[in-house]
Amino acid sequence: MELMSKIAKYLNGHIIGEVSARETRLKQFSTDRSFLKMQPELVVYPRFNEDIQKIMRFSWQLAEKGHIFGVTARGYGGSTDGSSIGKGIILDISRHLDKVKELDLRAKTVQVQAGANFQKLNLAIASQAMEIPQSPAGERLTIGGAISMNLPSEKYNYGDLVDSVIEAEVVLSNGDLAKISKISRKELSEKIALSNFEGEIYRKIDTLIEDNYSLIQKIDGDSSFGYSGISNVKNEDGTFNLIPLFFGSLGTLGIITEAKIKTSYIVNETNFMVVSFSNRDDARDFNDEISKLNPDIVELFDGKMFEAAVASGKKYQFYLDRNSQKLATKLVLVVGISEKNSKKILAKMHKIQKISEKFKGATVWIPEDDEYSRAELEAIRDVREILRARSGVIKQEIYPIQGVYVPMERFETFYLGLQKLALQYSIPAPIQGSALTSIFEILAEFDFSKVADRQKALKFVADLGVLLAKVDGEFAYGAGEGRIFGHFVAKNIGEEIENLYSQIKDIFDPMHILNPGVKGRPNTKELIKSVRNGK
Repeated sequence: MELMSKIAKYLNGHIIGEVSARETRLKQFSTDRSFLKMQPELVVYPRFNEDIQKIMRFSWQLAEKGHIFGVTARGYGGSTDGSSIGKGIILDISRHLDKVKELDLRAKTVQVQAGANFQKLNLAIASQAMEIPQSPAGERLTIGGAISMNLPSEKYNYGDLVDSVIEAEVVLSNGDLAKISKISRKELSEKIALSNFEGEIYRKIDTLIEDNYSLIQKIDGDSSFGYSGISNVKNEDGTFNLIPLFFGSLGTLGIITEAKIKTSYIVNETNFMVVSFSNRDDARDFNDEISKLNPDIVELFDGKMFEAAVASGKKYQFYLDRNSQKLATKLVLVVGISEKNSKKILAKMHKIQKISEKFKGATVWIPEDDEYSRAELEAIRDVREILRARSGVIKQEIYPIQGVYVPMERFETFYLGLQKLALQYSIPAPIQGSALTSIFEILAEFDFSKVADRQKALKFVADLGVLLAKVDGEFAYGAGEGRIFGHFVAKNIGEEIENLYSQIKDIFDPMHILNPGVKGRPNTKELIKSVRNGK
């Protein structure tokens, strides 16, 4: 504690932002949305980039003397993989570094600090009739968090955020500030010639790509585990861009402080319809058919989620109507259609409704353009949060296992296997996600006041990994492996690629001070100790 007091005093004297070692504050930052708990030693609220730079230099100097004092950047703290918690310093980027700095209407770009959330960003640019079509779902998510987790776009046909970030400002592990963007072959030569740490990174990454060209060609650049963005760094025309590496990096390569993002004029409206099914295979076949109409959103919800929400007192009109018709609700699909005008939207919605009529036990609810219907739709799409906050849950907590990829053609097999696991572990485990991307999250419910539940949480994840392998599925799509899935991801990618990713980490963070314990094989004993105890 004496050492911590000295470090806190030193940092308070050298940065503009606030430094806290208060027990209540440390406890506040010891959890995220995963089932892990890890208390930091300090929480820092940086006001300027210079604050982050000074902290990284300090941590680097300590590491040179043999003392590893990790630094974890945090925004909303919405990680479900345990990547936004850490034992050293937590940098809360969201308190001060949350400005929408500049909207360039001519260039159609917006400069925004990493701690700004999507609600603030979208409100700022909407005032100028602009939008970021690639925004992930979740308005509380910060820009830096969405980049570091490589979260997929809410609207399937609009591409992902990685396609829209054209420049990023990053504090490197030694405290240097670097601006990264797509650069030409000539500019790459200039970067390689630099005598500083940035130059060293460019030289080593360029060499790494050349030496491992064949191996890198095997990597899926759209995935979020490891450092799969390496496959998109160097292009055939010689252009070079480090930005893809930071997508899905979970703060382990550098701390993102700003981003310049492409915007576009708002031209499309989005209308929704809710289609409920009594048969999961029917829902899958329905999704296959409507995919030809290019819907932008197809959210999938387990009927058990609504069953639980209704049991706790929530009233969904569509669900009550189905009950009155004695129709079971196995799956609910929320379909979003975006088009330039209402006529095209209505035409697509009519076609979708006709397709639904082919399936016995399918019902369609189309929200009216009124406050009640909008509230109902919002409540349907936010049923997960309703479950998490529902009354009567005292000791039990719901922690999503996010970023599970399951091919839709194998969904039924996976679902039945999941429910078998849930029965084996005596826990509810409903599922939700995108039927377009096949990326889902499992809402596992454990009682962490019990030692047995704390132990079985990780066993459940291990068994889930086996089940995923059987259906050609994977962990960590659109979320990142963090601490929880590191071991299972490492087994899936193979030794060669795992070694390649280790080299990338060593190039950017040779002292291993950026988010230690994330993106690698976890220490199993330490991981078990980190499982929440219900307090």
